[in-house]
Amino acid sequence: MTTLSTLSSAYSQEAHYKIRPGKLHKGGSVVVNILDESDSFKVRMRYEISKKTWLPVPSNYLKGETIQELPGHFKDERGYLELETLGTITTSKVKITFLRRVDLGEFKNAFEIMVFPINGKFKTKIIYHPEIPSIGWGKVDISFVDNNPVFNGYEVIADINLLDVYTLREN
Repeated sequence: MTTLSTLSSAYSQEAHYKIRPGKLHKGGSVVVNILDESDSFKVRMRYEISKKTWLPVPSNYLKGETIQELPGHFKDERGYLELETLGTITTSKVKITFLRRVDLGEFKNAFEIMVFPINGKFKTKIIYHPEIPSIGWGKVDISFVDNNPVFNGYEVIADINLLDVYTLREN
């Protein structure tokens, strides 16, 4: 388990992600940082998606910000271990389900979870490992829930910038 001193320094950092190209987009970026909350784990995700030139997509789909709120014990490995045991945790804001343990490159035996915000606008698959700096999320896969059939179920997959990982480890 990660030590508390490592956690406090890691949480002061932003994590940068690169969005993989998809059917309707060329790529993009996501910046994730923790909002200072003592009783919950609020994560701000700011994203910018580069659309393919031929696609008429409204700008509100391409750039924005969302706040993901998890229970406070998800600030470190404790929440993920509890989720693995329970299978599902539900709060007034979110439902979180443990999927399985996976390897993500050099990060072995990571937690793969699914997050369903109560607002129902998207669902997020996250791969967490305690050795990944900042919030520990190595991969974030967002699936949109939308009335527009083109965007309903559309996935945006973002991987942590490995340069960030190695830079944050050295600090």
